[in-house]
Amino acid sequence: MKTKSYIISIATLVLAMLACNLGRAAPSESPSNDPNSEITGSTPIPVNEATVPPAATNACDNPYMPIILGGTWSYSIDGPIPDTYIHTILSVEADGFTEQDIFESGVTRQGKWKCENGNLIALNPSGGGSASVNADGNAVDFQTTALEGVTLPASLNPGDNWSQSLTLEGTQTINGESFPVSNQVTQACTAVGVESVTVPAGTFDAMRVDCKIDMNITMDISGSPFTTPIALNNTNWYAVKVGLVKTVSTGSGLDSTIELTSYSIP
Repeated sequence: MKTKSYIISIATLVLAMLACNLGRAAPSESPSNDPNSEITGSTPIPVNEATVPPAATNACDNPYMPIILGGTWSYSIDGPIPDTYIHTILSVEADGFTEQDIFESGVTRQGKWKCENGNLIALNPSGGGSASVNADGNAVDFQTTALEGVTLPASLNPGDNWSQSLTLEGTQTINGESFPVSNQVTQACTAVGVESVTVPAGTFDAMRVDCKIDMNITMDISGSPFTTPIALNNTNWYAVKVGLVKTVSTGSGLDSTIELTSYSIP
């Protein structure tokens, strides 16, 4: 049972971290030049009107990751555990935003980001950054206790390099029993250049970004800590005013492909 529980914990935490860094996806058609126009492609998830940000908010403006209140993006995942999920922007503040992913398999994940002049930073600790994952009889709640670097810069040019490192600490609950968990993550990325990418949502001219991700996930069961290293190579494609349209991950037996399938931006 200990081994089985630990494997479940690792799978859930990895899923959460991958989801945190997917970025945003959107239209199956070219965006309108009218900033007040509505882009549609799927039914949006209702959002509380009270979360509408001030009109002057612009710290989260990033051409490669649209942060629009109430926007939704649908993805398919092809890999060891095939799935689909809908990503939603739940709220936007002056210096950050809250996101949510709902997976068809029953997993729900929420996380916070910090925005600095268009630079987007996942799981900001100074703002109480946290994330949680919940599924049947299995939940993970963790806080970012250390963070350096940027998840996605305000601009991307071929040859640009950036990195991010963070430490997540919290608890894994399995069938009512809780265990301490931690995840140390480093990510180093390089912008390669613009490529044409075709996914179910359409064909896009997108900036290719190659990232090397290293994780060390530790779970303490009855005073016996287990640590599992996970190394991934991610290739992401981001389109201007669209967001992330595709991700290909390889390594540690977690090879997968994520593709944009539909979207709705108010």
